[in-house]
Amino acid sequence: MSLLARLLVALALTILVECGLSLLFRQRQLTFSVFVCNLLTNPLMNLLLVFYAAYFGREFYYVFLGALEIAVVGVEAFVITLMTDTKPRKALLLSLFFNAASFGVGLLLLQLI
Repeated sequence: MSLLARLLVALALTILVECGLSLLFRQRQLTFSVFVCNLLTNPLMNLLLVFYAAYFGREFYYVFLGALEIAVVGVEAFVITLMTDTKPRKALLLSLFFNAASFGVGLLLLQLI
């Protein structure tokens, strides 16, 4: 599978999981903001991971991944706060929840492949 195809599959799965979970809150604006967040953060994060692995290999890869995930949670919480009338603390918890779920699904799928 090409790099572009892998990036698109990762984006689609992330959107499916995170937007699907956001639907539980029955707030269309929240779901739309989660969708926008993922369009912004998922491709960038995955490209950075590809470049990191290409240039540095596996050394500190998981540290870099963890740092990127923390940054993504922060950025997405900020965007959720801006796009909805959600308080920053709740937006941070929502972002953490959505990202932990999609990360977990990704790990599970990697084990099955």
